[in-house]
Amino acid sequence: MLLPLMLNGAWAQGTEDDWGDDDWALVPESPWQFNGFLEAAAGKFLQDNSVQSTSSLMELRNRLELNYSHDLFELSAKGDLLYNELVSDTQWQTREFNISASPLDYLDIKLGRQVLTWGTGDYLFLNDLFAKDWQSFFSGREDEYLKAPSDSLRTSWYLGDFSLDIAWTPEFTPDNYLTGARFSFYSPMAGAIIAPGDDFAVETRDDGQWSARLATSSNGVEYALYGYHGYWTTPQGANQAGQGYFPRLNTWGASVRMPLGQGLFNTEFAYYHSLEDKGSNKANVANSQIRFLLGYEQELMKNLTAGVQYYLEKTQDYDAMAASSPAPETLVDENRQLLTLRLTYRAMQQKLTYSLFGFYSPTDSDAYLRPSISYRQDDNWSYALGANVFLGKHEYSFFGQHQDNTNAWLRVRYQF
Repeated sequence: MLLPLMLNGAWAQGTEDDWGDDDWALVPESPWQFNGFLEAAAGKFLQDNSVQSTSSLMELRNRLELNYSHDLFELSAKGDLLYNELVSDTQWQTREFNISASPLDYLDIKLGRQVLTWGTGDYLFLNDLFAKDWQSFFSGREDEYLKAPSDSLRTSWYLGDFSLDIAWTPEFTPDNYLTGARFSFYSPMAGAIIAPGDDFAVETRDDGQWSARLATSSNGVEYALYGYHGYWTTPQGANQAGQGYFPRLNTWGASVRMPLGQGLFNTEFAYYHSLEDKGSNKANVANSQIRFLLGYEQELMKNLTAGVQYYLEKTQDYDAMAASSPAPETLVDENRQLLTLRLTYRAMQQKLTYSLFGFYSPTDSDAYLRPSISYRQDDNWSYALGANVFLGKHEYSFFGQHQDNTNAWLRVRYQF
């Protein structure tokens, strides 16, 4: 639009109508950017639970984000001032504090606290062994909080048509798993649902973790290879004293994502090598596993999108594991299968979103449903409500153990 205007009439000829005033010069954009939000969130258990509180979520959150952009580097800081009524405590949580740069044309570096993620699954993580926050996931917090931060160094190398990502976390960062303080869970040792809370202690690890991904694309098809060296990110082992700990773990895998028909297809594979379960005769250490995923997503009609996934988790040397288990009837199926369905419908010019995500396991005879409704009133105000519904035939199955954790939640956010 500027070119025709500037070439039209007296302005183009430089007459007395020329507005050549220095005050109209463009003001350079500031390298600093600041924003954030205020959020109130509440959740309630829908039945009796053995945890101390009847609330599953009760907090006030003030998010602050600060970014600085320089010709040579970028600085990113993001944190939450959080008041959690369930523990009557106010704390600062640093979600990001990192510096990133491109010292070479073929190299990007990011150092500091950051959220790392890769893989193709929707709520299913095969080759993504970066820290997750399952307490946030089950309580109804925003989806971004499912991915927990870690203090890491990530390098991205660009080699022709290939990219190589290497992430190093010097100090092992496990998942924020369930401890019984907020949600109850099944204990194989106790043979019952428990909520130990502060009494739940695990043996920590001080060593680091390594993750790598080699990726490329050709004719619209994305390919990737993955590797991981570290530990199980939840306490999948128990020491002689019966205390949980994180056994050593190596994984490697691959994924493919591509257009198919009117939608997007993905598949992913991972092999979990549980290094401390040689011979698979230790009942207190998780066995090695093969994990496999198929997924497909498509828009069924205007504003309605559906995504489906099939997941297989095959436990290696299953007979040896069952023979060494004190309660083999409670073990996960040798070929655990899981189906997922995501339905998303948007209305009112994308301001109103209806969503349903469902997990169903035919081998475990259990399910987990996540219905939600969100509404964005304007650029500042937004609202969301939903539920976490657990169903199961057995109290020891993956989702069945959480039936008492079924809850409903509500969030109100003001963005600034």
